[in-house]
Order: sequence, then C-alpha cells, then structure tokens
Amino acid sequence: MCAMKTPGVYIVEKNAFPNSVVEVATAVPVFIGYTEKAANGNMSLLGKPWRITSMAEFRSYYGEAPVPRFTLEEGSEAGGMVFNGKNYLLKRTDRYNLFYNMLLFYANGGGPCYIVSVGDYQTDIEKEKLEQGIIPLIKEPEPTLVVIPEAVVLPDASDCYALQQAMLRHCGYEMRSRFAMLDVYNGYKDRKDPEGDVVHNFREQIGSEFLDFGAVYYPWLHTSVVQESELSFENLDTVQLKELLTEELSMSILPEEKKEQVTGYIGSLSSGLSDVERATLHKVLLQLSPLYRTILKRDAYLPEPASGLGSYGRGFYHSG
Repeated sequence: MCAMKTPGVYIVEKNAFPNSVVEVATAVPVFIGYTEKAANGNMSLLGKPWRITSMAEFRSYYGEAPVPRFTLEEGSEAGGMVFNGKNYLLKRTDRYNLFYNMLLFYANGGGPCYIVSVGDYQTDIEKEKLEQGIIPLIKEPEPTLVVIPEAVVLPDASDCYALQQAMLRHCGYEMRSRFAMLDVYNGYKDRKDPEGDVVHNFREQIGSEFLDFGAVYYPWLHTSVVQESELSFENLDTVQLKELLTEELSMSILPEEKKEQVTGYIGSLSSGLSDVERATLHKVLLQLSPLYRTILKRDAYLPEPASGLGSYGRGFYHSG
C-alpha cells in the first residue's frame, strides 16, 4: 500500500487469501556434543534432540561455556611465542568446544537448530558417546545438517574418521535427506607440515561411501570468540607459569626491592585466593610482566576447530 502523505480519499484493498508461498527454513542443523548441563526444568535432555532458536535458549537448557584450561608446551610450530630462545605454544587440555561453536553460529545469523547433549564437562570426549548422539535423529524429520564439532578433538585420529563415517552413513543411507558437515583432523596444520598433508590423510581415511552426503572444511578458523579479557592465570598451568615468570624475573632489571615484591605475587599463584585477590593479582601481573601479557594474547594460541560456523556458516551463509 502506498504511503498516505497528502489529504484525500484513499481505497485500501485487503487480500482475502493468505500468501501461497510460506517461508520455511531450508537448512536446520543438529549439533551433537558436550554441554555444562542438559535439562528442561526437571526433565533431562541428555541424549535427546531438542529444538532451540537462540543462544539464550541454549544457555537456559544447556548452560554456559567450559572454563578453558591451557598448558604451555615447547615446540617449533608457528603461531606461538618466543621466550629466552625457546618457542612455546598454549594448548588446551580441555577440548569441549560445542558452546563456542554455538556462539559463532548465532553471531553469524543462525536460526532454529537442534542440540543433542551426550555428556557434561566432567566426562571424557569419546567416539562412542558422540556416535550414540546420532541414533535418536532418525525420529526427527526437521534437521537437514549434522554437525559434531568435537569429532576432531578426539585423541585418536582413527576414532574421528570412524565417527565421521557414521555421520555420512546416517545422512546417506539411513535418512538420505541430510548433509554431514565435517572438519579435517589436525586442520590447524599446514598441508606441507613435516608430519604429513592433513588433507591427504583425510581423503585416505574417510573411505568412499556416501561422500555425496557430506562436505569437509579446511583449515580450522582462528577466531576471537574467547577474548583476552576473559583469560587469566586461572586458565593456565600454575606450576609452568610460576617457572616461566621466575625465569623472566631473574633476567629483569627491576630493583631488588621490586623483585622481592613480584616474587611474592608469583608465589601466591597457587594459594587459595578470594575473588578480589585473584583480580588484583591478575592486574599486577599484567602491569609488571611482559611475558604474562604475551601469554594471554590470542597469537600464542593454536586455532580451534569451529564446525558450528567453520563448516556451517562459512559454507552456506558465506558469513564466516
């Protein structure tokens, strides 16, 4: 109807029939993985497909993000930090990443989707549990995409390939109406890595069945979904951190009085501290230790697999 901008007589016609074309979601993913909880009130959602439409709903039913834990490891891989002639990489010791994939999914225009929680953050990530999450999808007609972000963080590459084969079999044999979104195992590595071409390894191990019902994405995304401001010494191995900070202090040109003060702060890393004391210690270390500031920068971290957006968003919405 045109805008009525001037005085006059207007005729407004009403459509007596509804639109012949109804808008329907054409790509509804289902995410399988580990969550903080899985409950709708008193009803457990563990192992059950559950439809959500927003990140707020995900938090309501499945809880918050895991507390990321990192360890410092010496290595020669690019992307780490150099200290005293040695290269260090921060690697996660917990690998639960479904929550972060959901953040990326909804930050890039995601809509309705299904969640199948197979366990909480106190349980190990296992192929069998993730594979069990596929079974109840047979009774759900709406999902059209199957995503298991934590497949590539399984400790054994063969388990990852077996799980991805199960995803393809579900999509191409059991349902024939779905598409599997896969990531390359060790997809943060360059294809010219001395240990081998990860893409070639994937092609060799994934098999030849139901490949028309899946797509694989490489490399992993290096995202900023976890901000530096969210990290502190509490996310790190305090024993390793104390050793490195003590080594840094020994090379410092600070006055002895100041060194003694910093030594006291370093010594309190493993002590039981209140919330205020932890926040104060974090601020002091940021001010006095260039090494501590470097450790918390994202450049020191390896990329994380991001199937929720890395495969789904980049492949279909082109918004990754």
